Amino acid sequence: MGLDEDFEEIVAKVNKTMNDFLQGDAKELYEASRYLIQAGGKRLRPLVVVLSSKLLGGDIERAILAGSAVEILHNFTLIHDDIMDQDTTRRGIPTVHVKWGIPIAILAGDLLHAKAFQLIGESIRGLDGNTAFKVLDCFSRSVIIVSEGQAMDMEFEKRWDIKETEYIEMIRRKTAQLFACSAYLGGALAGGKEEELGKLFVYGEKMGIAFQIVDDILGITADEKELGKPLYSDIREGKKTILVIKALERANQEQRKLIISGLGSNDPDKLRATAGLLAELSLDYARDLALKYHSEAIDSLSKIVPRSQDALNGLISIADLVIKRRK
Repeated sequence: MGLDEDFEEIVAKVNKTMNDFLQGDAKELYEASRYLIQAGGKRLRPLVVVLSSKLLGGDIERAILAGSAVEILHNFTLIHDDIMDQDTTRRGIPTVHVKWGIPIAILAGDLLHAKAFQLIGESIRGLDGNTAFKVLDCFSRSVIIVSEGQAMDMEFEKRWDIKETEYIEMIRRKTAQLFACSAYLGGALAGGKEEELGKLFVYGEKMGIAFQIVDDILGITADEKELGKPLYSDIREGKKTILVIKALERANQEQRKLIISGLGSNDPDKLRATAGLLAELSLDYARDLALKYHSEAIDSLSKIVPRSQDALNGLISIADLVIKRRK
């Protein structure tokens, strides 16, 4: 996934901010907290923060701080998600709990959570109270909503009657909320009007939903090395992705039995067979659904009068990257 020069400059500043901020005397703890961040990642959320701020004429350096806070918060969720899902690799390397053990991994996640709030506090230093409240409210609310989404995802693993509307609500919380908040934060830091902030929020939310649907698709179609985590891990964990939900809806009795027996299995043959059925029954539907939400994201963005055409083009490019990504 290519980045233009402006994107690369923003990412470099975000990376430096995070690295400088995540230093401390407890060497092992801080090393574990930086581990996934230093392993890479797309940095889409901080890019959205910075470009949304630039779109409405905001201070880029202040937005860099907020974007770094969002990325740190995102990595906190990844560490704890990996523990809950018992995943062993992420970004092509062992997960934090595999490398350091669960106790240090939990502490590293907790540290990132606290550091994210400390850094978002730095981003609002000197702002008026109303703007500062908007930023803090969105940021703290996002932690609550993402946690609710993760709980819904775990609950879905025990059920076979998940409706598409329930799935969309789950990913709206678990994945899309942080994208939505990223866009909102950037606009709020720039002093955007409520109407503009609302449109930015919808842009981020719709794009985040598309992001998760593409993630579900990559779980059965991507190259494992490029993906950076085991292929079919969603099937192995019994995740009720959009592919599973739609496939079960369309499957005949025999196909349904095969899908149900494959979900939660560790048998490589069952995993491959299940992935094949999901691709046959629901892959095209999932791709079309992702494109629908991508289109809605762009539509919301197009209703904002930009202070920077470059920033608008950048936000559109990010939405396009979300759809076209291969990892």
